[in-house]
Amino acid sequence: MLLRNKIFTAMAMVSVIPLAILGLAAFYSINFFHEADVASIENNLLSQKEEEIQGLLDRIAGTLLLQVAYEQKSDIELSQQHFLLREILQEIPNIEEISFIALSGRETALLKRDAEDVLPADELLDQSLTEKFRVPAEGRDYLSEVRFTMVGPMVSLASPVRNRNNEIISVLTAEVNLSEIGQIIRRSRLGNSGYVYLADENGFLVAHSQPEKFSQKAVIAPDLQGVNRYQSFWQEPVVASRLDFPRLRLTLVAEWPAADADRIVNVVRNQIILVSLGVLLFTMLLSIFLANRVVRPIKILEQGTLRVAEGKFDQEIKIKTGDEIEELGTAFNKMTAGLKRLEELKEEFVFVAAHELRTPVTAIKGYLSMVMDGDAGPVSAEVKEMIGQVNVANARLVQLVEDLLAVARSEAGRLSIQVGKVKIDEQIREALKELLPLAKQKKIELVYNDDKALADVSADSARLREVLINLIGNAIKYTPGPGTVMISHEILSEEVITHIKDTGLGISPEAQKKLFEKFYRVQTAETANISGTGLGLFIVKEIVEKMNGRIWVKSTPAKGSVFSFALRRFL
Repeated sequence: MLLRNKIFTAMAMVSVIPLAILGLAAFYSINFFHEADVASIENNLLSQKEEEIQGLLDRIAGTLLLQVAYEQKSDIELSQQHFLLREILQEIPNIEEISFIALSGRETALLKRDAEDVLPADELLDQSLTEKFRVPAEGRDYLSEVRFTMVGPMVSLASPVRNRNNEIISVLTAEVNLSEIGQIIRRSRLGNSGYVYLADENGFLVAHSQPEKFSQKAVIAPDLQGVNRYQSFWQEPVVASRLDFPRLRLTLVAEWPAADADRIVNVVRNQIILVSLGVLLFTMLLSIFLANRVVRPIKILEQGTLRVAEGKFDQEIKIKTGDEIEELGTAFNKMTAGLKRLEELKEEFVFVAAHELRTPVTAIKGYLSMVMDGDAGPVSAEVKEMIGQVNVANARLVQLVEDLLAVARSEAGRLSIQVGKVKIDEQIREALKELLPLAKQKKIELVYNDDKALADVSADSARLREVLINLIGNAIKYTPGPGTVMISHEILSEEVITHIKDTGLGISPEAQKKLFEKFYRVQTAETANISGTGLGLFIVKEIVEKMNGRIWVKSTPAKGSVFSFALRRFL
């Protein structure tokens, strides 16, 4: 992994992980406290409604608690009963019917709200077997289940009537209309769309805060404890809470549509997400900036190292960081200056040594030729063979000296190139004529596919011939006979490409990468006995590039190679 990526990843992790933890903690806290707030709002509303409903029932029940002033254990006078019933009906508008029941269980007086007078005696009923009589007769208040009637939900209340000695002398019962409870429920407000309803144990609605949603029956989850989320009767997700009235067997339920209840927290959550994304984006951009700032001088050092590896020592690197990396850059520049001086000394030594060697090896070559020709007297066949071996070795030495001089001139900038109009086909024919004996010796067929419309190229004729001799000579040298070396052209709008294809040994992909380097030779069992200096292709590349051309190779081991070079057309 690149250092930049490592720095970026490290900074991103250092910033993103705490941000993610804080974000998750914020989400958890918001949701937790939001649920608690919703629960508190709903529970407070239900408690308030419970107090109002209980207050109404207590007010009605309190009216039924009568205690007469006398001590005897006898019924209240009938006229007094009638008076009391009228007063209670007038005071409590929720009571639809009220009556006195004697301890025998027989009604003694009954008055209905819409009646002008009390019910006649012959229409009064025996209530001795009813709960509303038996429970108060035993000294306890009675509250019945809710009944649904034409005038609305009703409930029966009954209380014992006592004398001054706290003895039960009669029972007072009332039929109470719970319509006022509906008004209490309708006054409920829960957010924008929340509602409250009151239902009996079978799910039948008694009252609803939103009359438009009133239906015969409501959906009350049987396991609803505290605050829960579920689908309401209207098939919408709600946050719900309940409160039971055990005496009335009623349940008060608050349902708050989740979309409304969570609206504020969703806004806050979205704001947190946006802020987190903004911080994350800023952190990533800052990480990239800092990573680039740290890596930039290292990349400059890397580029300088690559230039040194290519033998370019004349460019200093410039690093201004004010720290140890800047000191490293300064030391690197001193090193390249020293390497440049050593390279200059080496080039000067090679040039001088090669130049000094050129004269004696040339002289040796001349004298060997004279001896071989018999100018110094007769030479036996055995001596001729021995001198021939010396001549071959001297020829290699001459070639090495020539190559060293060419390399030294090129690297010192003394390689002379005179670019002009050149007919490349003529240069190829001259090179083929010179190399034909070597090709025949190895049974290599030389094929030249020239083109009559071949354009002239911009090149140095002598240097171009040197390139052709080297490339075609290598093709012959590294092609086991019998074989073929083919020369062809590819004419482009601005270039003429020359391909030299052989059926030789081929070159591996790894070797192709180093083929044009100085002193590099392909080392295989097949090339071990083939002579060479490892400088030819380096010189060829230098010459082609100085003629504003380019050179490359494509090769497959055991199938041959194609060396190609492109030169500009002469316009």
